[in-house]
Amino acid sequence: MKPFLAIVLCCSFFSSRATPLPFEFSDCDDPDVLEAVDTALKKYNGDRTTGNQFALYMVMEGKKTVSPDTQFYVKYQIRETSCAIEENKHWKDCDYKAPAEAKTGECTARVHINKAEKTSNVSQDCKTVPATATIIPTEALCLGCYYPISSDSLQVSEILKQAIQKFNRHSDEAALFKLVEIKEAKRQVVAGWNYIIKYEIKETNCSKDQFQDLSPECKTTSTGVSNLQNLDVKDSKKETVDPPTLICAGCPRPIPKTSPELKELLEVSMEKYNLETNDDFYYKAGDIEKATVQVVAGKSYRITFTVKKTNCSKKEFEKLNEDCEATPNSVRLKCEAQIYVIPWENKILPQVNCTEELLPV
Repeated sequence: MKPFLAIVLCCSFFSSRATPLPFEFSDCDDPDVLEAVDTALKKYNGDRTTGNQFALYMVMEGKKTVSPDTQFYVKYQIRETSCAIEENKHWKDCDYKAPAEAKTGECTARVHINKAEKTSNVSQDCKTVPATATIIPTEALCLGCYYPISSDSLQVSEILKQAIQKFNRHSDEAALFKLVEIKEAKRQVVAGWNYIIKYEIKETNCSKDQFQDLSPECKTTSTGVSNLQNLDVKDSKKETVDPPTLICAGCPRPIPKTSPELKELLEVSMEKYNLETNDDFYYKAGDIEKATVQVVAGKSYRITFTVKKTNCSKKEFEKLNEDCEATPNSVRLKCEAQIYVIPWENKILPQVNCTEELLPV
């Protein structure tokens, strides 16, 4: 299929505080918008010196000013073609590579077209990713089955401590034995918890005549006897282990506020919020109050966080950057972002709502 038959869909999300901007939304199949995308894409391909050309895959958003000297804001997706850069072909004459081999990307561009003087100026940012890796099937969750657990956990340590004490008290060995290595640890959720633990103990230099229990002075000996134990603990109660976490497939689950995946999601959300708000200054994300993720057709994130106005004006800076600092006297806003992530299409679709509620400092 020729890439110029690309899907032209327009996805727009509005903040509850968004007001009309100098830019007006246009249909994604508007000829003027497509001309602006064509201008931006030709410049992107022209600036590259190696590899293959990229072709338009989807127009996601289009805005333009209503004036003779037209300016555009466009967001579009691209896909790698089989045409090498050196061929100097127009991207519309190139075929897409197979999905398993093609790089994909997303571009955000500001395009200024002066039809009277037949000139154009493009400022854009494109991010590309390698071809999607082959999906590796994984084993489905088995409720009620035994699952491996960490051998360093407190529950395992407490169970083994009691088991070794019992062995030392009731065995016919003359010396006390000490834990050497945990080979395997598994747990099963029932009406309580069942454990299967395989571990190795070894004879120490402490005899039962001199020591009632293991102490720091008890050391394993190089010539001591080793013993491999299999421990099967049925229905271990709350006194020795923590209660299990209920499993709800498809339900939202909390994720840590410091999770690395939240950083990119917040950046995308703030980019959209700053684009749609009519404030002269950029806003910057602050503290995260809570975050959840839900597995749907992709992933659905909900993040509650605060934002504050920065000292960077939109007239001086093209976009929010790391040097922009929140002003001390600015009011914090409480925001909630719902973000859909579709990994196989390399899409991140945020929707942000903020309120002017004054939060306690």
